[in-house]
Amino acid sequence: MQSNQHHFSARIGYATTKEFKSIDWINDDVFRATKDGWDNTSIWSGDVIRIRDRFLFYYTSRDNAVDDGFTQNIGLAYSKDFVHWNRVKEFRIQPDEKYYEPRSLEGDSTIHAWRDPFLFLVEDEIYMLLSSKSKNLPLHKNGSIALLRSKENSFTNWEILPPIFSSGWYSECEVSQIYLHGEDYILTYSSWAKFDGCPHTNKDGGLHGVPYSRISPFQQGLIGTPKVLLPESSGLYACKVIPELNGDIVGFDFEKGGLRRVSAKTGLKSVTRDFTKFSL
Repeated sequence: MQSNQHHFSARIGYATTKEFKSIDWINDDVFRATKDGWDNTSIWSGDVIRIRDRFLFYYTSRDNAVDDGFTQNIGLAYSKDFVHWNRVKEFRIQPDEKYYEPRSLEGDSTIHAWRDPFLFLVEDEIYMLLSSKSKNLPLHKNGSIALLRSKENSFTNWEILPPIFSSGWYSECEVSQIYLHGEDYILTYSSWAKFDGCPHTNKDGGLHGVPYSRISPFQQGLIGTPKVLLPESSGLYACKVIPELNGDIVGFDFEKGGLRRVSAKTGLKSVTRDFTKFSL
């Protein structure tokens, strides 16, 4: 498959690992695009959580008949056995045009962004991060990270809030997550070097992190500047920190393919992601 074709063929598979050094694939075709829904053009990165009586899977997909075929939305599926998944057909999160671009813009550096969901809890309130494009920033500098808050702790009813991060330095901020470092939160995200205009990162691209004093829907709480946790020159992208493995970093090896772990010892800890007291 040519590299520029994978965006139209992506699907979800299962693998197991204990240490991200050896990975055993179980099934490489568990969840894929459907012909009769809006999510008919591949499945992109998502987040799986466990609630009281089932698993929930938030995912990214697109409708190839809308705009340029790259307009992204968030879908939801559920499973009781982690094998058979059912779509919540009435569920779909689209950007709020008050804060976020709803589709690709002519002349922009990258395509539309409304993807990469990541869920977490703050004081028993459920939040979600999404890669996005800010409505209030110029082209090539409009990469942002959206913040959503669940209404009454519902997994199907979300309030779209202003961006938690919209610095005007990046064309794209991908695969964002939240971690803990002492008393502070660390917001992480990935950016290719060619889209990294941050004055604090030497335009190295890769995995970046920026500290926050708290998560607030109305105040960003930014207390520091971004720093490079792992540069693009490492050969990894779309990285995640694994707190259970000494804070090491795992990412996609864009030169050789597959996942690779790097000894980083970031010291980052997991935020609260225990949703087992909630139901769908």
